[in-house]
Amino acid sequence: MNALRTLLTRVNTLLVMMLAGLALGLTLAWDYYTQRRVPVRAGEDYAAELLAYGLTHEALQVLQEAAAAEPRSARGLRLRRTMAELYMDRLGDYEKALAELVYVRSVDPGLASATEERVRRCLDRLGRTYDVQRRLMLEEGRNPLVSTVTASTAVRLGNQEAITVAEVERRLAQMGLPVKDPPREALDKLVQAMAGEVLLRRAAERAGVRRHPAFLEQVRLFEENLALQRYLEEHVLKDVQVDDQALDLYLQQHRAEFESPLRVIYSTLAFADQGAAQDFVAGRSPASAPDILADRVNALPQDLPTILKGIKWETEPPPSLLGPVEQDGKWVVYQIHEVVPPRRVPPELARQQARLRLLEQKQSGRLAEAIAELARREELKILDDVLTRAFYTTPPATGTAPAAPGKPAPSSR
Repeated sequence: MNALRTLLTRVNTLLVMMLAGLALGLTLAWDYYTQRRVPVRAGEDYAAELLAYGLTHEALQVLQEAAAAEPRSARGLRLRRTMAELYMDRLGDYEKALAELVYVRSVDPGLASATEERVRRCLDRLGRTYDVQRRLMLEEGRNPLVSTVTASTAVRLGNQEAITVAEVERRLAQMGLPVKDPPREALDKLVQAMAGEVLLRRAAERAGVRRHPAFLEQVRLFEENLALQRYLEEHVLKDVQVDDQALDLYLQQHRAEFESPLRVIYSTLAFADQGAAQDFVAGRSPASAPDILADRVNALPQDLPTILKGIKWETEPPPSLLGPVEQDGKWVVYQIHEVVPPRRVPPELARQQARLRLLEQKQSGRLAEAIAELARREELKILDDVLTRAFYTTPPATGTAPAAPGKPAPSSR
């Protein structure tokens, strides 16, 4: 009996020691963990520093820890959305990104619309194209289970109409091809091209391109430029015309631009003796370098030196070197670089070109007048002192202030 009591006492002692050791170990582990763990509020700053150094995996671990501390709070959900973006944009891990987004939507269904574009992007990158299109159709209020294919459908995608016969007919007409019995090869190429356009448009829609800031900025600029062009056409430049009298005067004043006679480009080289000149003409190195009397002169046939005037430049162009000829005690060689043939623009083409130039000049003048009038009406004033302070450390010289729109810049005199 005493032996049994002694054994139980020893067992109890061992159990107490084991429990005490376990408690001590847990205490030490907790102390180590709390000392090592990044504070929850400091987690975002730490993650930002890690991202700045390109340590994406480490940053995600920190964000995961911070989100786990507040799993259902608004801050925790925001951190998980950030993690989803990092998985998508930095690591290309769309499965983990989708998992984070699904968690966010399950905790707060109110964030469904805010995360829908990213969910579609993940599904698209994971090859689940049908799921993305189904979600787009539901968002537009369409039932993806209802077939829209009809007898006039030329191309379908699943049970949805993609291209109609009427659309193919319009494209054929635009290309100048017959609607009835068009060349089969041309029809096949056209339909394949139209199908490719549809696929690319749908891919862009799934990727959410229309919501990207860069796309929206391009659309805004296009709309502004289109509105400006329409205003100019309908209100500023619609009455600008070029009359025949102004056209004839312009042609007379700029005749050289439409008619150009034959010209010869040549150089004149002088040698001290005949032998050196003959060696140069024969392609051998002369004993002494020549003197350049004229370098690449551009002259009309009547202005050429006497020895060059008798040449039929249009029908019998001479070799590149002529001479040597003795002149004033030196031996001269003429080097022909180029014979520029005469040019004459046909009269009708010349009038068309001149009309376009005059029209451009008159439109520029009308535009300047319109801008000046608008500036006067709206009391526009360019604040030169503000521009000077903003862009110059040292004030520029006086007399260089920018001109108001539609007015010439002030003279520097």
